[in-house]
Amino acid sequence: MDLLFNTSMIKNIISTFFQEAFYVTGFFFLLIKIFDHKTLTVISKYLMVILLLFILIHAITAIVVSL
Repeated sequence: MDLLFNTSMIKNIISTFFQEAFYVTGFFFLLIKIFDHKTLTVISKYLMVILLLFILIHAITAIVVSL
C-alpha cells in the first residue's frame, strides 16, 4: 500500500512540474528566437533555470502539503 501511495505522489509531482515547465520553456524559447541579443539570451537562461527550480519546489510542496 505504501508503494502505491509513493508512486502516485511522485507521478503527481512530475506531472505538475512538466505541465508548468512547458509554458516557461516555451516562453523563453520564443523570447530568445524573436529578440536575438546576447545579453538577453544569457539572462533568459538564468531566469529559466531559477523559475524551473521554483516550479519544482512548488510542485513538491503542493503535493506534500495536501497529504
